[in-house]
Amino acid sequence: MGLALAGLLPVPEIQFRKYAEPAAEQLNDCGTMRWRTFNRFAAPMVVRMPGGYFKCGDPWHSQCNEVQFVHAIGWRVAMPSNAQDAVGLLRAALRGNEPVMFFEHRAMLDAAWARRAYPGDEFIVPFGRAARLTFGTDLTLVSWGAMVERCETAVRSSGASVELLDLRTLAPWDEAAVLESVRRTRRCLIVHEDTLTAGFGAEIAARLARDAFLDLDAPVERLAMPDIPSPHSPLLLEAALPSVAGIAASIRQLVEF
Repeated sequence: MGLALAGLLPVPEIQFRKYAEPAAEQLNDCGTMRWRTFNRFAAPMVVRMPGGYFKCGDPWHSQCNEVQFVHAIGWRVAMPSNAQDAVGLLRAALRGNEPVMFFEHRAMLDAAWARRAYPGDEFIVPFGRAARLTFGTDLTLVSWGAMVERCETAVRSSGASVELLDLRTLAPWDEAAVLESVRRTRRCLIVHEDTLTAGFGAEIAARLARDAFLDLDAPVERLAMPDIPSPHSPLLLEAALPSVAGIAASIRQLVEF
């Protein structure tokens, strides 16, 4: 915070997600600094933070809980699903003047699916702009982070015409793109790794219930981790995570509603 207040742009790394908890008060202060000083001071920084499931889990290294930082006033939150988006979002974060929580998913750091060609030194991905990975007419599937890979695989096996949106950032999030898609497909499934209760999917579902209620032909559904700590056992972890088969089954169930 001192470096940021002095005019520098620190890029600290907190390894891993759960280890951010001892710094929660200081991190929250960064987001409210402008407001508390009537815009006289700001504390911009880019906090790189790995987390999420990998070969095995536990409540410290594998936790996501990205919604905690979405709820932190003044913070921007990025959660890319691939290397190209990570480059563009990181560059946008470094050129901004706001504190940014940059979530680097552990499963994406060495996943073949997440690899992309380097997009160049000037490539930027603006915050708040979702990526449409597939175009469809039966259902809108919304996800972010490592679940995007599973969603893309599930779309291919579902047999349905699905529009897959990768949000890429959660604060801000591309509400306009989600609404536009849902108003066309009239159905929505939200998939995320964070626990179900009060996860960010609930916020999206609430906005759709308010702004797209008359357009919906089925309830907005969410598929997420149950409200449990991330299991250490690889078998238990996979059983708790949204699976490709489970996502595909949810797609078919919603389309047939």
